[in-house]
Amino acid sequence: MDRPDISEIIIPEGKAPIVDVFETVSWKDYLKQVAMNPSTIVSGCKSMLHLLHSWNYSRPDTDDFLWGRAVHCLLFEHKDFACRYTTWNGRRAGRAYDDFHAECIESGFEILEEKKYASALKAAQRFVTHPGVQSIISAGQPEVTVFGHEGDIQCRGRMDWVTPFDAPGGMRIIDLKTCKDIDKRAYSRDFYKYHYDIKLGLYQRWLRAAMKKRGISAPCPVEIIWLEKTEPHDIVIMPVPDPVLERGVNKIMPVFAQLRHCLDAKSWPGTVGDDLGVLETPNWEMDDEDDIEGADDAD
Repeated sequence: MDRPDISEIIIPEGKAPIVDVFETVSWKDYLKQVAMNPSTIVSGCKSMLHLLHSWNYSRPDTDDFLWGRAVHCLLFEHKDFACRYTTWNGRRAGRAYDDFHAECIESGFEILEEKKYASALKAAQRFVTHPGVQSIISAGQPEVTVFGHEGDIQCRGRMDWVTPFDAPGGMRIIDLKTCKDIDKRAYSRDFYKYHYDIKLGLYQRWLRAAMKKRGISAPCPVEIIWLEKTEPHDIVIMPVPDPVLERGVNKIMPVFAQLRHCLDAKSWPGTVGDDLGVLETPNWEMDDEDDIEGADDAD
């Protein structure tokens, strides 16, 4: 699929931005909407050059990403699972596999190793039978698309699950994340490492704006369901405090401003721009009497 030029995210003068929420947008139709999304904008936390690369190119696929997509499909789009995923038993090499792989590409299938396929089924079964998860997903809608804007930049996002606005506890945004370690220190580290505070904060911000446009004042609390990748596929339901999400949004606003400047300038600086790199030497690498600035390089 050809990717549009990033400049197309700018809302033309005189045209109103899309601020709305939709429950029945397919993944294919979602991708056709030219707008900035949370997963791309967070690349700008590193540099504008990295953001542009993230826009233009898909991230390299891995077995972990493939497994995670399969689990998401099983849980939130289970009717599509049989026509999107298949399995292969044996070594992924040789004429037989090459022919099978070619047929899958033509038919739009993704191939899971037999063990990964069985693991995805077990994880999904654990998910849907968990009492806390059952209470959350007893009502609501999976894969909800929300549109918002930051200035004249059109934005979009896709939420795993949204409960009804009149549900007990209010309209909640539910996000499924898989993790290797269910320990709270490990998943808390992942939360900030992968910028979930920013991504989920933007979902909340845009959903609130969309509901306000409909005349509904919705607090939209956010919860993450952490699912362990390996057996026994333990589960933790973790509410995300609003101050954390608000701070995440505040962190990304300067990136939106910098993005807008780069769109005008057609310039995409890297991590240090035109500056020189700086060597950061830890104290334990240097003796007390060493003077880096006065060091003589001569032998």
